Amino acid sequence: MEEVVLGEALDFSSAEKLAKDVAEKRGSAILLAYYDKETGMKFPNVDCCGEKSWEVYAKSRGGNLRVVVGRFEFIFRVE
Repeated sequence: MEEVVLGEALDFSSAEKLAKDVAEKRGSAILLAYYDKETGMKFPNVDCCGEKSWEVYAKSRGGNLRVVVGRFEFIFRVE
């Protein structure tokens, strides 16, 4: 999985916008999962065997780009 690391974002909305901009420059992008390292907020909001459930979910659906913006992590499928 390709990974892009950017600087800090003030909040979730601005981090998501930055991440989407990066992903869309690479092609048709669909946001599959996200995680906030500070609060533990994640999508999908499930726990699975001690694994990073948002990452397992995204990988199983073709996730191929991780964009990290400060404390936020977004995983996209880009075609």
